[in-house]
Amino acid sequence: MKKITSNLIMLLCSAFIFTSCEKVIDVTVKDSKPQIVIEANIVNDSAACFVSITKTVNFSNDNNFPGVEGASVILCDNLGNTETLQMQSSGIYKSSSLFGVEGRTYSMNIIAEGKKYYATSTMPYQTNLDTITVDSISFGGKISKQVTPHYTDPLNIKNYYHFRIFVNSKMDKNVLVDNDNYTDGRMVAFPLSNELKINSADSVRIEMQCIDKSVYLYYFSLSQSLNGPNSTGAPANPVSNFSGGCLGYFSAHTRSSKSIIIQ
Repeated sequence: MKKITSNLIMLLCSAFIFTSCEKVIDVTVKDSKPQIVIEANIVNDSAACFVSITKTVNFSNDNNFPGVEGASVILCDNLGNTETLQMQSSGIYKSSSLFGVEGRTYSMNIIAEGKKYYATSTMPYQTNLDTITVDSISFGGKISKQVTPHYTDPLNIKNYYHFRIFVNSKMDKNVLVDNDNYTDGRMVAFPLSNELKINSADSVRIEMQCIDKSVYLYYFSLSQSLNGPNSTGAPANPVSNFSGGCLGYFSAHTRSSKSIIIQ
């Protein structure tokens, strides 16, 4: 199996199941030639669309994931707006005029090293993160801090969520997703499992992303690649929403965040 980019491999090696009841996705480990890895995000807060295109390397190689240069990266929305993203640095492409708007569907066409890759993602309408609370949890004679985001799920709308924890600006590695299968239209308190130790006086920030189903399936399969009931004990390739055989994802999502100082 080949290594994935530093961000993806960090997530894979620390994957954690934390989701509502959901059928386990059976993903298989692929052992093949070096593959293209695409990580593409467009959000609703006037930030540019960023696309990272890299290549996997062998386990025996250093963790130096080469950026793919000279790729054609075209971003479109369902209103007919189109932009060709420009490379800012090796393997990093950025938009300058096309930004994220809730409710729109975005498509991404990429040609990299002679191969075509295509994905679509619909940006949901934002669900706001209302508050976050912190509880002390006792386990094995040790006390740890657990952070819980609180929000109200919109009624009669299918929603999928991805959470990220930042402790003193460092992102926790756990992959945390949820859906509203059993919480539609309700006030939700969703305790998060953190790998980073949280101490008194630490600054903790929670980012809640509203994602579409295809991106949820990507993160859900990523979270189960090591810890799921069908796990082989080795990282598996998560379910990508890109066609063409690459690794990675394209996510059009909203984001809402709250911070707290631990007492």
